Amino acid sequence: MERHPLSRRAVLALATAAALVSVPAFAQDKVLTVGNPFAPLSMDPSLSGNGRAGTHLMPAYEPLVRVRADGSLEPALATAWEMSPDSRQATFTLRRDAKFSDGEPVNAEAVKRSVDYFRNKKGGPFAVNLATVTAIDTPAPDKIRFTLSEPNPAFLNLFEAYWLAGDIISPKALAHPDSLAKETFGAGPYKLDPNATVTGKTYTYVPNPFYYDKSRIKWDKIVLSVFEDQNAAIQAMKAGQVKFLVSDPVTGHANAGKLGPRIHVVSEPVQWTGMVVVDRDGAVNPALKDARVRQAINLALDRKLISKAILGEFAEPTVQLQGKGFMGYDAANEAKYPYDVAKAKALLAQAGYANGLNIKLSYVNNTLSRTMSQVAVGQLKKIGINAQLDELQGFGAMLAAAANKQLEVLFFNSNSGVPNLARFQTLAPNGSLNFYHSQDAELTKLMDEAAKLPLPKAEAAWKKVYAHTVDLAWFAPVAATSTVYFTSDDVKTPRIGQSVVIDLVNVVPAK
Repeated sequence: MERHPLSRRAVLALATAAALVSVPAFAQDKVLTVGNPFAPLSMDPSLSGNGRAGTHLMPAYEPLVRVRADGSLEPALATAWEMSPDSRQATFTLRRDAKFSDGEPVNAEAVKRSVDYFRNKKGGPFAVNLATVTAIDTPAPDKIRFTLSEPNPAFLNLFEAYWLAGDIISPKALAHPDSLAKETFGAGPYKLDPNATVTGKTYTYVPNPFYYDKSRIKWDKIVLSVFEDQNAAIQAMKAGQVKFLVSDPVTGHANAGKLGPRIHVVSEPVQWTGMVVVDRDGAVNPALKDARVRQAINLALDRKLISKAILGEFAEPTVQLQGKGFMGYDAANEAKYPYDVAKAKALLAQAGYANGLNIKLSYVNNTLSRTMSQVAVGQLKKIGINAQLDELQGFGAMLAAAANKQLEVLFFNSNSGVPNLARFQTLAPNGSLNFYHSQDAELTKLMDEAAKLPLPKAEAAWKKVYAHTVDLAWFAPVAATSTVYFTSDDVKTPRIGQSVVIDLVNVVPAK
């Protein structure tokens, strides 16, 4: 008899479904069941991924501030904040009634220790965000002050949940940092229950008895399950096993109008998806050092066709990292890379690759990146580029591949945002997506000039930054995409907007 072994994704899907079946031990209406395509990179905020990949930290770690859909800040652990006129000093005033889940008080000294741990963590993907901090002072038990080596008008935003530095960790836990890998020690409304958690599959949270605002604790339990296969996640949602699903535009488009009356889509155009030319200096693949090769890759992409066929209403074709409505976006950039196979081939020939070339195209295993990478292979083949797919099992594998200089081109999706902060992720020499620390003198000059300006006066300067980025072709974006979530009638969710992701704390019972 012929045997058909289950794929890794199928095994994980079955394991996740089995875990969800156990949820009814609590009253179902008091349990928030969440599906997420990403297993945590780490439960330690200093080592975690962010955005959708940081969803698992949201219930347990209270940030200093939260971001509303309109981009303004609202209180969390901090009740007030102030930026100096020269944007080189930031002061937060802390609430006095907050405690960590271990009962320790949240005060200025605790916040200082947590931020110091975050910014000095070796291997921390977002430690670079705080590289300009030269001093942290605690002038009062409820006040913490940061001094910067250069102006950063958006510095306060680094302490909201998305950028992770504001996820404050208890001093007791910092004395034993290894404990952060399997437990949470935050001041959020919930805490991880390690006895009901299976690493990489299911994460269970229970109320934090020390949380300062009991009215924000809406659930007896939150169960977050990992679904690498979004089709399995959709089926779990239809079966009532998942109330809130962190998803993607490929899945959103494929299931539009097929979910029935009780399941809804919540989305907002805040992301970009496309290729990151990681090896832009040619250390691994010398061909990628030539801007003409990178520009040919951009010209090979039929962005309109891909966006319409694969992403539908959840995408708009683009060649730039900042989407419409975000500072730095410039419609004039869109004309720089029309779909033009002949011109792409000509550029390759000028660069010495008339007979084509080979590249490795890596992607982290999830529905969006897997689907889009497969499409990109066909597009690149038309101009003579043979792209070999390389599937990476999670963000940890991606970081390991980068550390070992095994990445050439990476298919990825990330967020548009406040440029002062987004540059740390994409463009700065030590940015989390600038794995090989590439630099361009003109780009650095333009970024430094833009970063010094107050945000209301910085639009033109950031347009120059992102226009030059398009010319460099360090990236080959395909589309400006929406963050996509599926929600059941059982829950209410906030609008996404400039907050980029939905905080699980704000997902509440519908009744």
